[in-house]
Amino acid sequence: MKKNVPFDFHYSKEDDVLTIFDYSKKINDTVEFSEFLNISISKDGGIVGFEIFDASQFFNTLNPGLDREFLSKLKKVELEQREFRNNWFVVIWLFSDKKVISQPLPIFNKQTYESPLIASS
Repeated sequence: MKKNVPFDFHYSKEDDVLTIFDYSKKINDTVEFSEFLNISISKDGGIVGFEIFDASQFFNTLNPGLDREFLSKLKKVELEQREFRNNWFVVIWLFSDKKVISQPLPIFNKQTYESPLIASS
């Protein structure tokens, strides 16, 4: 069984944006998965980072009470990532003071992805 992997992170309380990256790996491409989520992918096709816009609202959807204050006091962020066929399953683990939150993300299809923002124009 795979272990959670610690990632570097930065949270902007003013902009409500959480950036999560493995800075030891190079980014090959960044995909706009939705209007609130960008995914950075390495040359070998692995996920190396996320940019989550309106992060407090996003996390609050499944974790009531999680707010900008919680995110501004983050101590550690870990990712749990699994692959099945052509999909990634990812859970973000947020550690802040004495509270730990796990947040599953939508399933990501590994095939070539077209941004919904570009497709709608």
